[in-house]
Order: sequence, then C-alpha cells, then structure tokens
Amino acid sequence: MRKRKALVTGGVGFIGSHLCNQLQENGYDVISYDDFSNGSGEKNLAKHIRSVRGSVLNAQKFKNICKKVDVVFNLAVKPLPMSFDKPDVVVQVNDYGTYLVAKICTELKCKLIHISSSEAYGSARTVPMKENHPLLPSTIYAASKASSEMYVRGFYETSGLKMVIVRPFNCYGPFMREDLYAAAIPKFYNRILNRKSPIISGTGNQTRDLTYVEDTVNGIMLADKASGAIGDTFNIGQGKETSVKKMAKTMLKKYSEVTDTSLIDKLIYQKDRKGDVKRHLADISRARKILGYKPRINLQEGIEKYILWKISSQ
Repeated sequence: MRKRKALVTGGVGFIGSHLCNQLQENGYDVISYDDFSNGSGEKNLAKHIRSVRGSVLNAQKFKNICKKVDVVFNLAVKPLPMSFDKPDVVVQVNDYGTYLVAKICTELKCKLIHISSSEAYGSARTVPMKENHPLLPSTIYAASKASSEMYVRGFYETSGLKMVIVRPFNCYGPFMREDLYAAAIPKFYNRILNRKSPIISGTGNQTRDLTYVEDTVNGIMLADKASGAIGDTFNIGQGKETSVKKMAKTMLKKYSEVTDTSLIDKLIYQKDRKGDVKRHLADISRARKILGYKPRINLQEGIEKYILWKISSQ
C-alpha cells in the first residue's frame, strides 16, 4: 500500500519541523520545503525526511516538488515581529506566497491544509472565540494571515481546491526561534537562565490561549485525516485563558523546581507592544466534534517540558 505523501512548507521551522516528524511517525512519506530563513536548518528533522531548500515564491520549483504529492501543509510564513520592520517581506510571503501555494495545489489537485493564525482575529470581542468571530487584525502580520485565508477560500469556491484552514492559537515548545524575532517564552527563559526578571510588555493582564506544540501538530494532522473537514475552518488551542503575567510566573516557578534554584519572583514591565492583542480564548468545540481533536498537555506540563528540553540542549 502506497504511503500518503505530504509536503510541508516551512518544514524546518518551529511548528513545521514537529509536524514533519509527527507525520512520518504516522506513516506519511514526508518532504520538507523551506527557504531556511526562519528555522534552524535540518537538524530538527527526523531521519528519512526529504528536505528541499526553496521558497514558496519560486512557483516553478515548488510546482515541480509538488508533483505526486497528496497533501500540502502550508506553514511558510514570516513572523509577527518582522511585520514591524519588514512589512513588505511579510506581505509578500504570507499573502502572495499563499496565493501561489493555493494556485499550484488547485492545478495539481493536491489537498491543502493551510495554517493561518489566531492573530487574524485581533483582540477578542466575544469569548470564547468561535471560528465565525470577525477577523479584525491589529498588525500587518495578522492582516496577512487573514487575507491569506481569503486566497485559499477563493480557490475552494471557484476552482474546487480541496482545502482546510487551521487557526492555531499561541503555540510553544521545543525548537522555538530565539533570534531577533523570538516570542515571549524563549525571551522569558533566557532572562531567567541569567537570573534576570522576565520583561513584560504592557500590564501583563493580556491573555493568550497557550497550546503545547504536540497538541497543535496533532490538530493540524487531524485536519487532513477527518473526512468531513474539507472547506471548513478550525481553531486549534487549549481552550483555556492564561495571562502573560501568569505565564511568566509559571516559568519562574517551574525553572526553580526543575533546577532546585532560588529565584526572585519579580517581573519587569515596559510599554505595550504595538498591535498587541488584549485577549484570546479559543472555542475548540468544532475541532473536537469534526476532527476529534483533544488537547492533552496543560500549561504546567508544557512549560516543564520546554524547560527540560532547553536544559538538555544547552
């Protein structure tokens, strides 16, 4: 029996590398397609995963790689912080890149699982946030993710593209980037490692639906496996609300427990980040019902897993 063949754009990135590995464990024949600009290269990929270096903006190369592929998981993306200093690059990859991916998948009759973002919603107007919550992006990144969905849905409506849209909420875990565009958790960890207090943008009362990467990846895979998912959009999150302040304090506590180190339970506050969402809480009932999705790793467990991974990789 032929293995189902999957191509993952952004396959050496944070979520992409976890997805490649998990797909292989679930019997897929996997190709990673990545320009290596966001990730850490091939070192996080399991053996026997084919890795191709290329950009989704190189339409001909992408099309050649996509031939005989059953499903494309589109995670090619430029990150949110980059939209403040390089918005043109973010729009080009997140929007036009998605357009090209959807166009080629339509032409080759590949199924497309498009990975959007909860950032497309903006701050919650109602909670929990259902998939029909209005898209009110507050950054260029968020706008690019919202509009990327429209290209995918346009090909579905007019050209018969088999697609599913997934909106992950704030995902964390091993392989998170730690460069200029790092997210809060790696930044908090590096401060704690150096016996410094985490720095919070704003009041710290803004909330996130924090989801461990294994749960996020499981939800993405289920979007391909569920027969009733075509044409639909799904939130993938924990379904629980956590303040940024609590997240930082949880990291301080867990690091202290894991390393048997006494730390000062103190946070430093600075001005708000531009366009920062104030509240996020996912309604995951649709994903539970149609995909069979069920998050398994709570915040305490997930933060401990992340800290143990960081310690082991130092």
